[in-house]
This record gives sequence, structure tokens and C-alpha cells, in this order.
Amino acid sequence: MNYQQEWQNSGVDKQLINLNVTPLKGNSPCEYLLYSDSLPRRNDGRVTHSILQRYEHTEQGGWWCSGIDLLTGENDLWGCFKPNCPRFTQQQNKVIKYEHPPQTPTGIFALKVPLHLWQMLAHRYQIDFTTETIDNQQPDLGFWQWVIAHPSIPICITEGAKKAGALLSAGYVAIALPGINNGYRTPRDESGNRIGKSHLIPQLEKLAISGRQIYITFDQDSKPNTIKSVNAAIRQLGYLFTQKSCQVKVITWRFEWGKGVDDFIANEGQKKFDEAYQKALPLETWKAQELTQLTYASDIEVNSRYLEPFIIPNNAKLIGIKSPIGSGKTQVLENIVKEAIARKQKVLVIGHRIKLVEQLCQRFGLPYITEIKDNSRNECLGYGLCIDSLHENSSANFNLEDWREALVIIDEVEQVLWHGLNSDTCKQNRVPILKCFKTLIQNILGGGGKLFIADAHLSDVSLDYLITLSGINVKPFIIKNAWKPSNRDTWEVYQYTESTPNNIVKDLVGYIRQGGKPFVCLSAQKITSKWGTQTLESYLKKQFPDANILRIDSESLTDPNHAAYQCITHLNEILGNYDIVLVSPAIETGISIDIKRHFTSVWCLAQGVQTATSVCQSLGRVRENIPRYIWIAPYGFNQVGNGSTSIPGLLTSGHKLTQLNIRLLQQSDLEALDDLDTGFQAESLLCWAKMSVRVNASMMNYREAILALLHGANHSLKLSYQKPDQTKKNHFPPNLIETIDIVRQENYEAECQAIAHSRNLNEQQYNKLKKRLIKTKKERHAIKRYDLKQRYGIPITPELVALDNQGWYQKLRLNYFLTIGRSYLADRDAMVAHKLIEMGQGSLFLPDFNHCQLGAIIGTLEVLGIPILMMYPQRQLNPTDDDLIKMANLAINNRHEIKTLMGIGIAKNSSPITIIRRLLDKIGYGLTCLGLKTIAKKRVRLYQVVIPKDGREEVFKQWLLRDNCSPGSSEPWYAEYNLSPLKLNAEEQNHSKNYIQLSLDL
Repeated sequence: MNYQQEWQNSGVDKQLINLNVTPLKGNSPCEYLLYSDSLPRRNDGRVTHSILQRYEHTEQGGWWCSGIDLLTGENDLWGCFKPNCPRFTQQQNKVIKYEHPPQTPTGIFALKVPLHLWQMLAHRYQIDFTTETIDNQQPDLGFWQWVIAHPSIPICITEGAKKAGALLSAGYVAIALPGINNGYRTPRDESGNRIGKSHLIPQLEKLAISGRQIYITFDQDSKPNTIKSVNAAIRQLGYLFTQKSCQVKVITWRFEWGKGVDDFIANEGQKKFDEAYQKALPLETWKAQELTQLTYASDIEVNSRYLEPFIIPNNAKLIGIKSPIGSGKTQVLENIVKEAIARKQKVLVIGHRIKLVEQLCQRFGLPYITEIKDNSRNECLGYGLCIDSLHENSSANFNLEDWREALVIIDEVEQVLWHGLNSDTCKQNRVPILKCFKTLIQNILGGGGKLFIADAHLSDVSLDYLITLSGINVKPFIIKNAWKPSNRDTWEVYQYTESTPNNIVKDLVGYIRQGGKPFVCLSAQKITSKWGTQTLESYLKKQFPDANILRIDSESLTDPNHAAYQCITHLNEILGNYDIVLVSPAIETGISIDIKRHFTSVWCLAQGVQTATSVCQSLGRVRENIPRYIWIAPYGFNQVGNGSTSIPGLLTSGHKLTQLNIRLLQQSDLEALDDLDTGFQAESLLCWAKMSVRVNASMMNYREAILALLHGANHSLKLSYQKPDQTKKNHFPPNLIETIDIVRQENYEAECQAIAHSRNLNEQQYNKLKKRLIKTKKERHAIKRYDLKQRYGIPITPELVALDNQGWYQKLRLNYFLTIGRSYLADRDAMVAHKLIEMGQGSLFLPDFNHCQLGAIIGTLEVLGIPILMMYPQRQLNPTDDDLIKMANLAINNRHEIKTLMGIGIAKNSSPITIIRRLLDKIGYGLTCLGLKTIAKKRVRLYQVVIPKDGREEVFKQWLLRDNCSPGSSEPWYAEYNLSPLKLNAEEQNHSKNYIQLSLDL
């Protein structure tokens, strides 16, 4: 192919091609390539015959490309030659497509840029340049000096000269590396051992100016090993640019759109690349999302709609199955379990939700743990349980010795491990659970057992964790199904792009009126949620009294008076009786709904609670290929820890907080601290961190994360206005949203009344009822009432129930320990820590420990002067006051620590008033604007602290009485606090400022 045509096919500007690409043949290629003084030469200075022989293939012609040497500003001697007839090297066992000057350090392709592209780029980045800036005879030589002089210009870094040309032609400043690892050097000795830190090559150093935005734009690939290599190069290159204070982002796109960026632009158009550029991920966020990949080599790789049984080698111990949703993973596991039972091998099934494990057990022909009597456990060939019960102190009385030669099945392994590492239900027994789980994995993989794990989104994170737990170098046996839905199997997904779900709910109601039978996936079930299962159930029952509606969530599944009670094990038999089905995440995984020609569509409201993979799992529960209608919140809010997308950032902040909490506890003389193990299971903590940053990254780009997963599964995404029934008139009330809100409020008020007036339980009744899995609504109300009574110690009213649902307890607790309960804080933290240490037999899982301690939070509020503002609520707060400015600067300088401690995000440019408002909100206080005042010829707003009038004084009175009787003996604590307003004169105003100043100085 003509070289001009080849470059133009990659979307490169014709003038740019003429400036940088030269056709060569005969002896000319060697003249360009063989210039190094390090090459072996004859006495007459010519290179040796063996070298010429190696490059004799270049005589048949090809093209040469070189650009500008950034170190000199002149034409670059270094470049690359693409021969028409490339050579094959036996040593590397591959064809060498591009030849670079041998015995010469590789450089970069900083292509010469024609004047019209320079002008376009200057206009794009709004940077003026005059004719004096340009060498009129050779304007291309001055372009890169101009780029170096303007660090506000972003630079794309790609691999290969043509790709840099394509980006420059598309209006992006770009340089290219000859290979993904050629942007940096790692010093090594003669034996290849590393002897120093990696560093950027000098040419990139010239571009790495503080504040510069760097966009890494490497190829997309589908091969696991290549993906692994590219990711490693991105991490290293990105890190080195970050060390130079550059802002590094990574541009990604679907492999199907083109492997290289030039293919991407040529195939999909520049507009598509512009969108990818705008959506480029910050390096740390990209690194978090990279943790979703599986780069272990596949032992069996198929491309099949449904998995078939496989022959597993006898020596395979850890078997991982990665296969799309609805492709028969559970069926394969069912056959494996049957074979194990036939040979009398014990089988253990571990999950993360009771009803889902029960359903799996039914398919496997095994009992759930609660179905087995204690005296018959040893006779049983296996059972299923939740990871919550995987310890000897649970009601399951789990005994590790029973499972040394067992077959262990963990379906949906990514969610099961995350549940074990992070869920609230495991918190109290996390250390015993993790100890037991580690020993189980060691016994199975180090003994005669086998471990089967399966997940549509199986990743290196889970495999690495299990292998590390085992303590042996076990090679996983990977079965990967590369199947993606074809046109016949792909869903039509209609996306609602608004910032609220109002329109999708309106369309859902209209759809039902037209006779549609929807299966609706929702993120919430609580009665307080406007878009939860309970609210929509009540609303739809009023709108469609003749429709059969079924609500499936964690409450209805365990309520013997509800139609959904224990329905998971026979969903396919009962769902055909219902016109509308509303489901919560209680059945997001492990369920296959196979009924045909009943449901006409699947609807989904993803509000930012579930992970991106969980949302996609929910959409796939109904196997039939019917349309999907989905609204996704732009951003999620269910972040972990301090919300960091950096593993070191998350772990370092956690370790610092642990050290601070321990120092604070040492003041209480807690004996258990002497032998405390804060390094418990580093492998579990690392896995928690990896999964946490993965969740945080998806929450930051929630909508895009979910759409990317749907894209990756080949589903057809369309905007909601394109849906097939749009031409039909939707008959819905104009005030539908307001009506739903009224329904929610009515239900909520009725719920609060029911809880407040439910029956009183004594401690024995409460404990007995709490342990029961099956509860009626009245029993749930009674449990809630008992909890509130213990928590607050005052009469239970509907108003108190509502306040508690709004997070009142957390605010009151901080308020109490920040003021008159301060002397009991150390006792409280020591008691909670002692409980965790006791449960963990001297070990702590650090995220749980840090989450339960309050001392550091109270200390931070004190250092920032919040108690002083509470002491002088009548002070007029002027944002220009010196003490408030100093407080704001202190908070901004420590914003990362404050985010870790209190979950409060503080921007670099936050005003003192904004920061004070955020801090006061943590204790239920507020600010009110008093009006404007002219100070030094500048109009400023004055503010005043608003003391809450919510009856907290009575709660504090009870807390203080209890703490006076037995300090720190129980949670919660009760106290009395006089919040009567103070009137401040000028002298007292100054006292307030002085106190805050003193607090800050301390």
C-alpha cells in the first residue's frame, strides 16, 4: 500500500504526513538506521557485513518517520522505518514490523506540525501566538517549544507515530512512544538487577511541567497477557508523571471500536473520540477500575451461549469460572455437586444472602444449615450457609475439621467476599469469620479438597486473595466463556438521562395502563424511600386496584403474612400469577427467572446504592430477551471509607487513624492494648482495599460504569425517547410525582405510629425474637421500639421514630460527647474496643475498629473550635474574622484527614461559613443569615448558630444518669444539656474569638 494512503487511512493530515514521513528504498534505509557509533564497524568505518545482512530486507523499501528532538529543538536523527517486507526473528518468534536505529536509546515521536494545525490547536486551547513565535521558514520546528512553554496545553501520549499523527490531525497535542515501556528507564546492572529508581526519559522530562494534563492513550486489547502488560506500563508511566506534579488521566474505549486510537477515530469518528477524551479517568480512578479485570490465563476458553460440562484435571484445586449472566454457571456447578455427592465427598456451599443460598441448595439437592439438626450434621454430606455464620460461635456451630477433604462452592464469589470483608452483618464477628475462612481455604487447597468459584465478573482480586490465603503457590484452573449476546440475545436498553427518575416512573405508570406487565428492579425497600419497593407498591395498588402486584424484598421474603414469603425457591411457578413485580437487591444475584411470554419488559431505577455489577446482575434476573428501561443516577453515594480510589491513599489514611485511635485509648489504660494485633490478616485488609477503591471508582462515575458494563455485553443502548411504544399516549396524572410523595408520607407516618404503639418487649422476648429469621411486620415494629427505648431512654413517640430514621442518634451522640458527656468518651471508646478485641481474640480488623471509635472525631471538632461556637451561639459570625479564617485554613489543609474521620468533603476554596455549616450539621446544629453588613467598604453576610429545638435535652438527661451510674457500661449514653440562648455583649464576642484562637493554637 502507498505510504500516503496508509497514513491517511489512519486519519492523518496530508501536510503532516509530508513533513514527517519519507519513502526509502535501496541503501537509504540503512543510512537512516545504522548511524550509532556503538555498532561494530570495519576499519574503513562501514558497519560489518553481519549487520548489513540483518537489514538487507530494508532494501525492498518502506517508509521512515521522525520528528523533532525536544532536547535540541532541531530535526531528530532518531526515528523508525516500516519495511515493505519485514523480517522474522527466531529469538523473539515474531515479525518485526518496525525497525528502530540499533544500539541507540529510543526516543519519542514529536512530529512536525504544519501551520494550519498549529493555528487550530492554539484556537482550541485559547492561547495567542504571534508570527514572531514562529520560524517563518520552518514553522514546524517551533511548535514543540511553544507547547513546552505553555503547560496549560494537555498532551496525549500514545504508542506509534501514526497514532500521534491521527491525534494531532484531530486537534489534540500528542507525542508517541515506540513502545509502551519506552517512556521511562530503569537503571540495572550488568546482570539485569535493578539498581535505582525508574525515571522519565529526558524528552518526556521536558514536557512534564507541574500542572500539565497528561492523557495516556494506549491501545485497547482483548488478550489477558497484553492487557496486563499495558496496564503495568500505564501505572508506571502515570506514576512518574504524577511525581512531576502532572495531572494524569487515562483514555479508554471499547475494543470493538478499534484497537489503536487511529482505528478508533477512523471507525467511529472524531466525535466519539472527543467523548472518550472528556470521560478520561484520573489515574487513580482508572487503577481502581482496572481491578475488575481477569488477566489469569484461561485453561479452557469457550464461546458458547450455555456452558457445557467440563473435564477438570484431578490436580486442579482452585477452579474459577467466568461466564456471562444467564449462561448456565449454576447448572455446571449443579453437575459438579452431584458427582461429589455420588462419590460421598462432602460439599459446602457459601453465599452472602440466606434466601439465595437456600435457592442454590435446593438446586444442588442439599439442605440449608438451619434445616439440619445438630445430632445429624456429621451424617450429612453437605449443606449451605452464609459467610456470616462461618465461625464456631455462630448458631451454625461451624466446625472446620469436618471439611478437610470437601468440595467448596462459592457462587457470585466477588459479592460473597465483599460481604465478608465489609458488610455490617459480619462486623461483630468479622475477625472470627476471616480466621475461619482462611483456615478453610488452607485446608481445602492444601489438602484433598477442591474450591470452585464462579462469577460473571470474576477478577484477579478474588483469585489473588484466595491464593494468598492458602499460603501455597496454587495455580488456578480458569474456565472462561467469552460469549457475548448476539443480535438475537441482546437486550434493547432504553436509557433515561435525566438527573431524577421522575420521567421513567411516569412512563412506567403509562406502560402499565396500556397493559404492560413489568418486572421492576429497585435500589431501596425502606418505607422512607420515595422510589423504594414499599412506596411504589402502595402507589400502584391505589392506581391499579385490579392488578396483581408482588413485592419481593428482604422483609416480604421473611414475613409469613406476605405473598412473597419464601418464594425464591419457586419463583418460576408463582410469578406468572402477577401483573407487576417489584424487587429489591434481595434477589440481584443467584436467581434465574425463566418464565416465557409473561413479563413484557424489565425496568430499573439505579439510585447509586448498589455497585455497578449488582445493577447489571439485577437486570439479568429475567432471562427472556425483552426490553429494558433504565434510569441511573449520575453519581453514586455509597462510598467506602474516605471515598478514595487509591489503594495506598485508603490504607495509609486508615493506618494513621488506627494509630491515633490507639493513642487515645492508651489514656484509658485498656489492658487489652498490650497484646493487640493490629496487623491481622494483611491479605484480607488488602483485598478489602482493592474492592473498596473499585466500588468508590464506580460510584464516582456511576452512570458511565453501568453503561460500560452493558456496552461490554453487546446490549443495544438507546435513549428513552426512541422506545417502541413512544407514539402511544401515556395517560398518567400530571401530579404523579407529588402523589407518590404523598403516598410515601402517609405510609411513613403510619409506620411511625405503628412502631410507637407496638407492644413492649422485655429483654428475653427481644433476644428471642431478634434471632428469628421469620418475622411478621408487627414483630419487626416491636423490635424497633425496643431498640429505640434502649437507645434514647425516653418515651417512644411517632416523632422520635421519624427523628431516628433521619440519623438523629448519630448527631446527638457527637453532641453529647462534645459537651457534658466529654468525660465519658474515653470509657465509651475503650468499652467498644474491648468488645471487638474480645470477639477477635486479641485481633482487630482495622476498618471495623476505626469505624467504631469516636475520640478522633470529637478531638477534631474541638481543635476546629466547634464547642466554642456552641458556647456562644449569639455571636455574629463574620466570614472575615481572623479566627474563622484560620479555622478554615486549618480545615482545608487537613481536608483529607477530615474526610477520613467524618466523611465531610471540603473543597480547597471553601469559605469559613461553608465549613462551619458542614461541621455543625454533624451534631444537628445549623446557621442562619442575619443580613448584610459593610465592613471595610465590603458587603458581607453575618451568620449565627441555630440551636436545635428537638427535645434532645431529655435524651441527654437520661444518658447522663446512666453514665453517672456506670461510666461507659453500655451504648447509648444519656445526658442533660442546657441549650438556653446566650446574649453576648462585645466583650463576650471577643471571648468567643479568643477561645477559638486558643483552641486552634493548641
